[in-house]
Amino acid sequence: MRFFFDAGSGTVLWADVGPADLERLPIGAELRGELDSLVEQYDESMNWDYPPDPGPWREARCRRFNADVRAAFDRLCRELGEDVEDGFTELHEDPDLDRYLADPKGFRR
Repeated sequence: MRFFFDAGSGTVLWADVGPADLERLPIGAELRGELDSLVEQYDESMNWDYPPDPGPWREARCRRFNADVRAAFDRLCRELGEDVEDGFTELHEDPDLDRYLADPKGFRR
């Protein structure tokens, strides 16, 4: 299995043929809920009006999310008792966020 976020997918764990069914995995309900929450949070980090433009998160929020993801991933590996490929790419504040927020409609990279 592989662990990574794909915006709008509703999951963070992938099997060879597609999304893994978290309900069928031997992990606790608390961890399942935590993973679901992280998926929702990841989707909130996106700019859904135009995804290539900066998302809304500042660096402090990105660091908190990254730490929460790392902790959940470690717990997932322990509870599953097997290796899970880590495909997570940490989030960081977009360097153009301030410029985007000053003029979202006129923003150009």
